Amino acid sequence: MVFNNGALGMVKLEMETAGLPDYQTDLKNQNFAKLAEAIGMMGVRIENAADVSSGLKKALQHSGPALIDVVTDPNALSLASHVAPEMVAGFALTFGKLILSGHIDEVVSTIEGNIRHAGEALDTL
Repeated sequence: MVFNNGALGMVKLEMETAGLPDYQTDLKNQNFAKLAEAIGMMGVRIENAADVSSGLKKALQHSGPALIDVVTDPNALSLASHVAPEMVAGFALTFGKLILSGHIDEVVSTIEGNIRHAGEALDTL
C-alpha cells in the first residue's frame, strides 16, 4: 500500500516544526497502480474516501500480488503522539513566514484540510 500525498511528507513536517517553510518537497507522483499493472501486478487506485472499502476488498480478494495506491491530502498533518511546545512554536513561525511571503493560501488550505480531517475522524468514533 502506497500513501500517495504527492510530497516528501516527513521532510516537510520536520521543516515546518523547525520554523522553516518547506522547500522542494512537492512531488508529481505517477499513478502507482498503473505502474504496478505495467509490471504484471494488480493495481488499485483509491482517490476518494468512499472507495476505501471496495478498493481494499478488491485487492485482498486477488490471488496474486497487488499494489494499492491511496491518494491522500498533502496538507494533512501527521504528528507524533506527543506534541512538544517547540513543535507548536515552529508551526506558528512557519505559518507566519508563509503569510508574510504571500502564501496565505497554503496556510488556509492546511488549516481547512486538517479541520475537515479531524471532523471525519471524530465522526468515525
